[in-house]
Amino acid sequence: MQNFRNIVTCGVALFAIASCTSNNEYLQKSIAAFGPKDCKPVVEQQIDRLNIERSKISKIEYLTYYISESDAGEEYNYQGWLSFNSCKGNFVVDMNKSCQIERTYLMGNCRMEDIVAQK
Repeated sequence: MQNFRNIVTCGVALFAIASCTSNNEYLQKSIAAFGPKDCKPVVEQQIDRLNIERSKISKIEYLTYYISESDAGEEYNYQGWLSFNSCKGNFVVDMNKSCQIERTYLMGNCRMEDIVAQK
């Protein structure tokens, strides 16, 4: 009976690992971030998903956004800030500590029409 339990436990564990790594389209499920630059693959994937023209990107910065500090510890999220040579402003990718995108938004005078690849 003990061997059967071990086999079932191993089978469940292998299934869980396989299901986490089998979906290549959703990087956010598989990244364990220790700093903002660890979220780079998620930001890169979002650039591709939104068809942002890479030649218009002048700089990408990865930042830690501190929400609060207390005796219990720091509460923070990560951000990717894209700057462009085609407009003055930024495209921001807000992510939690696990690099899961919470929202994206434009700042300044940049519009999506200014930064996406023309078809």
